[in-house]
Amino acid sequence: MKLDSADERILEMLKADSRTSNVSIAKAIGITEGAVRWRIRKMVENGTIRRFTAEISGGATTFAVLMVKARGETKKMMASIADLRIHRDAYEISGEYDCCLILEGSSVEDIDQKIDQIRKVKEVADTRTFISFGRW
Repeated sequence: MKLDSADERILEMLKADSRTSNVSIAKAIGITEGAVRWRIRKMVENGTIRRFTAEISGGATTFAVLMVKARGETKKMMASIADLRIHRDAYEISGEYDCCLILEGSSVEDIDQKIDQIRKVKEVADTRTFISFGRW
């Protein structure tokens, strides 16, 4: 789907705060609330918007970047990893590694358990882990 300027502005507002009301978005960009609702529904249906998330403050959250090499087809490996539903984000990339995963957990032990699950995927050949010390 080709996005126009209204779609782009809707996405910008939702990225900043996924709880922004359709009415607020409509007022900000000068279209009706119904048009905003329709555009968001279309972007969800075509995959432009994959999910709406909540970023939670407080409590210790640990992040890790996991670089993954495929054994065989990268897309097959990515599908198997996606089926686990344990990553925050996943990217197919070029270079030495085929995939970059962003993992989030309540502790390093939680991240370690997720990495162990990913390493058990038969299409995974190798991984490299980077634990985050802080978020900016």
